[in-house]
Amino acid sequence: METIIGAGGIAKTGDPLLGKMRPGEPKALMPIAGKPMVQWVLDAVGATDSISNVVIIGLSPDQGLDCGDKPVHYLHNAGNIFDNAIAGCKAVLKLNPRSTRTLWVSADLPLLTPTMLNWFINQTGQSKHDLYYQIIERNAMESRFPDCKRTYTHLKGGTVCGGDVSAINPNVASDAHPAFRRISAARKSVAKQAALIGPWPLLLLLTRQLSTETAAKIVHRRLGLNGVFVNTPFPEMGMDVDKPQQYEIAQRELEQRSN
Repeated sequence: METIIGAGGIAKTGDPLLGKMRPGEPKALMPIAGKPMVQWVLDAVGATDSISNVVIIGLSPDQGLDCGDKPVHYLHNAGNIFDNAIAGCKAVLKLNPRSTRTLWVSADLPLLTPTMLNWFINQTGQSKHDLYYQIIERNAMESRFPDCKRTYTHLKGGTVCGGDVSAINPNVASDAHPAFRRISAARKSVAKQAALIGPWPLLLLLTRQLSTETAAKIVHRRLGLNGVFVNTPFPEMGMDVDKPQQYEIAQRELEQRSN
């Protein structure tokens, strides 16, 4: 399986972690526990046997990163997550034209391990969907990281946050896929983006009556995207580092792991 690592974020004035890096620098290179943050991610990816090619978006070969024996391919930052995802998927299809699943991993996920990636990859192999999106239950997240201060969504039957590893059929990045055409047409219009899903799901969400099954059906009906939510038992897969308290948690965990 190919893996795309999204590392396009750039430090800007006002970023809460600006003290750890300089404006204009890639956030993925922020040092944490003795390594660039993205290197911790690459360590996990490099030790996962079922991963073959790795595509990194937003960084370059001269930054001294290492992914073990995995071939690494670098792409320039396309400017936003949508265009980066499209570029990454197209790169995957050039490397493996028969690919139907590729991982998307955030570069700010330093607590990731091969065990977690293997578990998620195994989950994606049990069905045929265009998109596998992680959710993590609030109780699990806060039991493991009481001070993590994640943003949660109230669904029917529970309160969850999103994870930072997903899987996508890279062919979604092709003009032949209905989801690509609809999302692309709405990319520069907030009104069109809102119309993609419609007011009814928003009402269900606000009244806490939206289940993951209903959400998946709505996305399929509106976008032609066949997706599934994966309830994930590893809170570390949702511990992206974008606030000082999250940085401190990750630094402490990684130092303990190294020792």
